[in-house]
Amino acid sequence: MGHRTMSETVPLRLLGVGPQRSGTTWLDTHLRRHPALALPAHVKETFFFDRHWARGLDDYRRHFPPEAESHASGVGWAEVAPTLFDVPEAPGRVSGVAPGVRAVILLRDPVERAVSLYRHHAARGRVGADLWEAASAFPSILTAGDYAEHVERWIGALGRERVYVALLQDVAATPDATLRALTDWAGLAPLAPSPEAGRRVNAGGGTRFPALARVAAGAVAALHAARLHRVVAAGKRLGLNRVYRGGEAPEVSAGVRQRLADRYAPHVAYVERLLQRETGWSCTASPGGSPEA
Repeated sequence: MGHRTMSETVPLRLLGVGPQRSGTTWLDTHLRRHPALALPAHVKETFFFDRHWARGLDDYRRHFPPEAESHASGVGWAEVAPTLFDVPEAPGRVSGVAPGVRAVILLRDPVERAVSLYRHHAARGRVGADLWEAASAFPSILTAGDYAEHVERWIGALGRERVYVALLQDVAATPDATLRALTDWAGLAPLAPSPEAGRRVNAGGGTRFPALARVAAGAVAALHAARLHRVVAAGKRLGLNRVYRGGEAPEVSAGVRQRLADRYAPHVAYVERLLQRETGWSCTASPGGSPEA
């Protein structure tokens, strides 16, 4: 196969690939501060490499300022797209059209991540009170915590040197240092320390009116599909979701948490070997062994 032409590639420099509920909104917030990066103008994530791949690269280009595609601009594209983490086709698609792209993976305790994503869907009225039933409708609640499988897929597509793996707990404990380590690895100038660096963003919660939350979530999806991203952004600025948000998050029993811990124990062991450090997460390695790092 010959070299791809410029029309078949994009200047994507940095891609945060998730998983969901692991600090990706924090990452998006601070990458947008960097003068050498251009992120999608009106949305956090384009869903191009999973849901909209068939639309072609011209559709993806519409999300970025045209001047940023020129090498002379000195600006590279970046996106934080957490739904890509556990999509089998995504790493190959990304590497095929973005030569040299680097991927950032933020990981957290997989039990807490699963519970958080379940509550995220519950707050939007999409699921009921049973986590396992919710995972039948939204498999990533469970599957995105299978870290060994998904991290290895990204490493296989891009190479270990172009995949950066960090832990959410480091973001919470030392946000400026974590951000500096990331920009150094990416070959970017450091960002000035920010008082916002350690602020928790996109925290989970509950909903007082599940039916209304479900209607609102559907309306947001329809507006994005119609490219009315500015309308969605305006609604967020006005705080319209406060109408239905604010209820208690659904409880997750100790028994459910233990089942999750048993599932994820080999994947925690994988992460600890990959990073050569203990995570302190709630899962411990099972006697049956664990995936190789």
